[in-house]
Amino acid sequence: MLKKLHAKWFLQKGSIRSRIFRLLLLTSMTIFVIMGALMAYSLYAVNDDFMSQSDQLSDTSANYMEKVTSKEITERLTDVAQTRAKSIETELWEITNNTSYLASGVENILSHPEYYGDRQLPDPRFQPIVPGEVYLHQGARLQAAGETPAIRREIGLISNVAAYIEPMARQYRHYESSLFVGSKHGYIIAADNVPGKDFVPMTEEFLQTYEPTERGWYKNTQDRGKITFNDIYVGADGYPSFTCSAPYNDENGFAGVVAIACSVKSISDIMESSLMGDTGISFVMNNRGNIMLSTSHDGALSDVKGTNLRKSDNISLSSAAVKMLAGEKGWQLVELDGEEYFLAYAPMSKINWSFGTLIAKYEVMTPIVIARENIVAQVNDFRKMMKGHIVNVVLVAIISVWSALVLLFNLSSWLTNRFVEPIKKLTSGVQEIADGNLEKKISLRTGDELEKLAKAFNNMTDELQNYMDHLTKATMEKEHIATELAVATDIQESMLPHTFPFAPEHTEFDIYATMQAAKEVGGDFYDFYMVDDEHLLVTIADVSGKGIPAALFMVVARTLLKNSGMAIDNVDELAEVVERTNDQLCQNNDAMMFVTAFVGILHLPTGQFNYVNAGHNPPLLYRASENSFEYLKVERNFVMGGMDGISYKEQKLTLQKNDRLLLYTDGVTEALNEAKELFGEKRLLDALNNAKAGEKTTQELLQDLKNVLNDYVGQAQQSDDMTMLALLYNGSADK
Repeated sequence: MLKKLHAKWFLQKGSIRSRIFRLLLLTSMTIFVIMGALMAYSLYAVNDDFMSQSDQLSDTSANYMEKVTSKEITERLTDVAQTRAKSIETELWEITNNTSYLASGVENILSHPEYYGDRQLPDPRFQPIVPGEVYLHQGARLQAAGETPAIRREIGLISNVAAYIEPMARQYRHYESSLFVGSKHGYIIAADNVPGKDFVPMTEEFLQTYEPTERGWYKNTQDRGKITFNDIYVGADGYPSFTCSAPYNDENGFAGVVAIACSVKSISDIMESSLMGDTGISFVMNNRGNIMLSTSHDGALSDVKGTNLRKSDNISLSSAAVKMLAGEKGWQLVELDGEEYFLAYAPMSKINWSFGTLIAKYEVMTPIVIARENIVAQVNDFRKMMKGHIVNVVLVAIISVWSALVLLFNLSSWLTNRFVEPIKKLTSGVQEIADGNLEKKISLRTGDELEKLAKAFNNMTDELQNYMDHLTKATMEKEHIATELAVATDIQESMLPHTFPFAPEHTEFDIYATMQAAKEVGGDFYDFYMVDDEHLLVTIADVSGKGIPAALFMVVARTLLKNSGMAIDNVDELAEVVERTNDQLCQNNDAMMFVTAFVGILHLPTGQFNYVNAGHNPPLLYRASENSFEYLKVERNFVMGGMDGISYKEQKLTLQKNDRLLLYTDGVTEALNEAKELFGEKRLLDALNNAKAGEKTTQELLQDLKNVLNDYVGQAQQSDDMTMLALLYNGSADK
């Protein structure tokens, strides 16, 4: 803190005298503050230690109580979850075993028909059925189609399953239940338990329209091919009920489904007994994450049909469901309806289900919170009393320090005046030098750093005089070079054709070109001129390197190429023009420079275009009939100036009316954006095909392409010369 205060004080504006004065005063004040702090330390140390210990004691006590209570409740919840899960698992496992036993009984009868006779069972359509009595009921489909002899024999055989159903039905006689066999042929053999009734109620809908093969328990079991617990429903006794079903097979495969539908009152009683406190909730989840049973009838853990915890939007519940589905046991905090709950869970391994029980955290922690608040209140009362005593002691100390500061103020002022006088003299001399008097010399005899500083200023003025002389000479030389480069730029630009439209009397073509050098002068060039009244020769080239050397080589190459081109007698001699220029460039080429070039000559009446490519980028050809550009196929001949005696291959094509050619240098395709990515040939082709070239002049086309390049490059520095030439063939003037 003192270091920050010291830095802030010195950053304020003011004279050296005022700053030294503040330094002395601040140092003295710091000493007094430290001494006062040491004197007060013994008083504060005891008080702070007591307060710290009391705070720690209250926090530790409350945290310990919270930790112990949390551990106790989670252990208790976990024990309850494991015990209740085992009890529920036993209940459900017994039902599963009975269902499996019943399915095995049916398959045994079907496998050994020789051991069983034709048994007749009562039909509820013609006589009342007492609870526990096994009966036969034909579904709507079978009633409408009628029994075939084969189905009649099967019914007589499978009716022997009554020997399995009757004793089993007595096990479930104390609550509403049904045991039945549903055949794929559309009949069921069943026994119903209806406590308190003399006869089993049979509705007209059941007797006339019931179709067992269309029921959910039948379809689910047929699809899964194994023992299945179906959805929970509320039975007539007011308790949740469900169906446990299993498939049975005959010699041809799947033949039907056996099932036990029963009330889960006993399981509900087990779940109710597991509840803790006023906020307790218990639930049973199947192996798909669906809640099968729950003591809560609303909210995220309700027993509403279709509730799936694994797919819940509640992340804490869905993560717990994943652990429960994995068969884990344990506990975790979950959020339920805006409150935190302790959730303990345990697996029911035999049926791959899981049991969970919860209690709200606030219900467990409320006594702890009250106790913590009482401890904190007592500690705060004592703290207020101690602060009152401390304030009195501090006031006495402040008065004493203030008196000492008045004395220190006067002493600091006297010492400051002794230090500042040499500095004033140094300041005056430096100001005179700053005003332009480099002859001024500062003289101090203090024997300290100020005297060394004065000598340093004297040396600096001597060096400044020398520097100013050199700077004046360097500036004049730089201005001379800049003037020469500007003249060179003007000369280079004047050498290239720049009057547009070119040869307006020739309506057979339209031509336009641009060149943008990366430096003041560049190595790219273009050229076009009329060899005679019927032939237009066009050239685009790129000299290796940049700057003045490239510009000089460019002038030589352009001059030689134009001289040879103007002397051409036959358009089929274009290759000889390039070969002759190459040989001339190779002479005395000690700098080993070379030039890539594309040279073409257009016969205006016919549109025949002869061309030679000397290591240059392939041009792009626009066919008006196809309304698109494509890269022209060119021979990759050697560059000019690289080796004499080289032969070049001449190629031909015929331009139709409104066809176009675009020539360019590699500075276009190798333009870099701010991410150092090349513009590339594909972007060039796409830009031209998107430019609607058939609707634009050559100048408009090049301007559109230049805009695309500028947008792509952005703020990146141009790395190479960029030259473009566009040629439009309008057809013969006679046509």
